[in-house]
Amino acid sequence: MPKPFMKPQLRRKLQIIAVLSLLLALALELYTFGMASDFPLRLLRSFFVLFMLVALLALAIVPGVSKAANKVLK
Repeated sequence: MPKPFMKPQLRRKLQIIAVLSLLLALALELYTFGMASDFPLRLLRSFFVLFMLVALLALAIVPGVSKAANKVLK
């Protein structure tokens, strides 16, 4: 039996981040530019940027800084 690519907890976190990023990108694009001819492309780009920023911050930077601070302070 092959090993799963991602742990279920990580997959769940990424799904939540993806949904929130999509909703935020949709709201931002609709508020800023409205429905224009290049709306899907702009939505995709803003979703990808928001998803990468939030995922890196929540899954890599904050835990890494917390772990480093715990190591230094102990």
